[in-house]
Amino acid sequence: MMDARVSGIWAVAALLLVQPAAAQVKKTTAEVARVAFVPPNSHPPIPAGLKVSCLKSPNSGAPSLSCPVVKYQGITTWAYSFLDNSVALALVSYDAQNNVVRNVTKNGVRYVWNMISSVHTKTVLVEGQTNANVTVNWTDLGTP
Repeated sequence: MMDARVSGIWAVAALLLVQPAAAQVKKTTAEVARVAFVPPNSHPPIPAGLKVSCLKSPNSGAPSLSCPVVKYQGITTWAYSFLDNSVALALVSYDAQNNVVRNVTKNGVRYVWNMISSVHTKTVLVEGQTNANVTVNWTDLGTP
């Protein structure tokens, strides 16, 4: 009799550990902003006044062999520097046909070297020269 009660308790405990079906649904790739590292020369047409400037590290002036981009909702976003070397980045978002669909300027950081996407906060941390950084909401990167 004692064994039946113990196994019943374990059965109830197991039921409590199973997540509801809604919690088990995984987000599709398009619903999550993902960072990819691509060759610097693979960029779409760059808007006037901007340039590709991806660094190897935050304290290196050396160009990197890859640039971080964000892919979200079928949109790819590049972080371009300004030709006048201002301390700002232009986050330019392109659709699948390389049309610009959004262009957001973020001040306080230039020369991107890394990006980190957070599923928890739904933001992307854009890291630039001398460890300067800016946080961007996913909603500023997807379709307008």
